Amino acid sequence: MIALALTTLLLTPWTGRDLPTASAGARKYRLTIAAAPGTAVDVRATGVAEGWIAAFCDDRICSPGHVKETIPASGTMQLQFELIREDEHAPASSGAVLRSGDASVSVKPR
Repeated sequence: MIALALTTLLLTPWTGRDLPTASAGARKYRLTIAAAPGTAVDVRATGVAEGWIAAFCDDRICSPGHVKETIPASGTMQLQFELIREDEHAPASSGAVLRSGDASVSVKPR
């Protein structure tokens, strides 16, 4: 029997306190990653408009563009995902596509 490692990604609006690493003007989302405990996941953001940065944040650090994590024993983890407008000439909004293996989730521009 072959066991497949299935990863799922879920984005919901960020609620609660901002993380100490959060950017004040960023669009913020709660990214929930579910996979088998101990699975190494690499989540990448693509499709971000020029002049915007995608960042994956926890209590210690924000990682621009992608993040590598190991799923804890609970089988799920949460990060803050941000879209940050870095250039005043950038479009007013940006979307993104987050991918890890075959799993993906989209953020629509708003």
